[in-house]
Amino acid sequence: MFFWLGIAYFSPTTILPLFVSYLTTSNVVIGAVPAVVVLAWSLPQLLGARALARQRSRKGYILRTAIWGRVPLAALVPITALLAVPHPTLALVLFLICFAAFRFTGGLNTPVYYDLVADVVDPRVRARFIGLSQFLGGAIAAAALVLGRAVLDAFPFPAGFVILFTVGLFFVTAALGFMWVVREPAQVPRPTRAGLGPAPGIVAAVGRALREDAAFRAYLASRVFVALASMAQAFFAVHARREMGASDGDVALFTAALLGAQTVSTLAWGAAANRLRLPPVLLGGTLLYLAATAVALAAPSLTWFALAFALSGMWLGALAVTDPGFPLALAEARGADRALYVAMANTVLSPVYVVAPLLGGAAADMAGYRATYVIALAAGAVACVLMLRVRR
Repeated sequence: MFFWLGIAYFSPTTILPLFVSYLTTSNVVIGAVPAVVVLAWSLPQLLGARALARQRSRKGYILRTAIWGRVPLAALVPITALLAVPHPTLALVLFLICFAAFRFTGGLNTPVYYDLVADVVDPRVRARFIGLSQFLGGAIAAAALVLGRAVLDAFPFPAGFVILFTVGLFFVTAALGFMWVVREPAQVPRPTRAGLGPAPGIVAAVGRALREDAAFRAYLASRVFVALASMAQAFFAVHARREMGASDGDVALFTAALLGAQTVSTLAWGAAANRLRLPPVLLGGTLLYLAATAVALAAPSLTWFALAFALSGMWLGALAVTDPGFPLALAEARGADRALYVAMANTVLSPVYVVAPLLGGAAADMAGYRATYVIALAAGAVACVLMLRVRR
């Protein structure tokens, strides 16, 4: 919860794009911030999975890597205070480097962290644990952003951002104290861990896992098409404003509906995954997203977009439960390396999430938003068919 609270003040969808907008007028640079965050976090995950094979203590590795990651994050405070106004271009370059370095260390940690979670949290309650943590984390992040808005309104640039970055740095660093007291179970001896023994390299391990695990291949294929289908959601708000007459206040209300549905639904999805397992949750969430896209496609009035946003928020809640849980469950079913499966899933999906909105935007420019929705519906239908092949 401390980490959720701190990272909210570095939100790549709200705080950071607003901060960058003070440093440059380029919409391309502003729009690239979420992509930089995603890629810096996802690309090093295979390296993190490989590093796990050489670690005696997962907790020690997580703490060491996280501490190194806080160093460039701490550098953002003086950079913002001293350079943002007199040297905005230099501040922008240093900001991108420092924050990418912070997210890079987070990517190195993610597979190892979930491998530790898989041992600390009993598999029978793991889905409920993930759903509860996502629910509480989303609620805390929402409250933090309300406070962040008040700070930015009360203090002129760059003082407001200096305050938010300092508070965020404090909480993400304080979170390491709670990690320190986690009692780490004994690890499975390395020679028995499938996929990442001491001999094969990371490329060989990835190739072996993909060749030998048909269920994991089906899961990855289905998630790739789900990620492609996500192109529609990126244009719900733009469509509502440009063609249906929505005001900025309407868009804010729709966003609140999405976040509220996402936050609350994670509890229900976590409980459902505990009772029904993960495949029905992923399938059900995707069907709700297809329903949201269909509503946006056929919406006769602006009011219908509230339903589209709420349904897509429930879909995001399902992904919040299944994205960490599915790779862990598939790896354990095969006796394979959990960290490797988590790393492969995140590495495969991140470029798709970067490219999907670009493809959707190109389709919208050529044939309108409804063309984007039709493509998304087709991708989502393919994803549902592929999900039925994930039998384990």
